[in-house]
Amino acid sequence: MSDTPVPQSLSVPMQSLVGLGVEYWRLTQWLEESPSAGSAPARHAIRRLQDFLHASELEIRGMDGMPYDPGLAARVVDTIDDPAMPAGQAIVAETMTPMILWRGQVVKPADVVVKRRP
Repeated sequence: MSDTPVPQSLSVPMQSLVGLGVEYWRLTQWLEESPSAGSAPARHAIRRLQDFLHASELEIRGMDGMPYDPGLAARVVDTIDDPAMPAGQAIVAETMTPMILWRGQVVKPADVVVKRRP
């Protein structure tokens, strides 16, 4: 054991908090798809992570179903052509990684798949 005292607080880089936010989002998505996998301890851990991220003033946003606009804070990683879409319209078909905001400012754009009319 070290004789070094344990600090009362730590400075955490924003990039580490953003990474935690992405993993929190992935976990919540997985539990939404498999609700039976969400035991009480898992749900409790997610609530604790959510509380921590909220206290850090981070907001995590998935973008599924949103209209896609080139000015959106999102990087298009794939495009799906859908002839059933109305001409000139595009939507976010799937969020690969969420958009992360701190105090309303984008610190990490989302990675998305867009569906549009060819």
